[in-house]
Amino acid sequence: MKKKLNAGGVAMLVDLDACTGCYGCEAACRETHRYGYEEDWMRVIRRDPFYVDGKLRQYHLVAPVLDKCAACVENDPAPLCMTGCPAAALIVGRFEDVVKQAASRHCAIFTA
Repeated sequence: MKKKLNAGGVAMLVDLDACTGCYGCEAACRETHRYGYEEDWMRVIRRDPFYVDGKLRQYHLVAPVLDKCAACVENDPAPLCMTGCPAAALIVGRFEDVVKQAASRHCAIFTA
């Protein structure tokens, strides 16, 4: 069964070349919403470095729970996870707006 994308739904773009895996977005999400440590609304997954086309790369992934992000973005179009990212590697917003930001970036886009 194919799932259709909701162009008006929330999405998160992670610039894989810019993300340093600092956990800033994860800490910002936890600080904003005050959820317990037994819950994960956003998790940074750090990966070991590896070579791609002869260049050493260290990509990290941010795994969000986007139904939580939708409520957050509705209240604040520039949430703390995004504005607090020291590498400016995170963009959260409507899917159709986020996709436009993906051009010429090595990124991952998560959708709800």
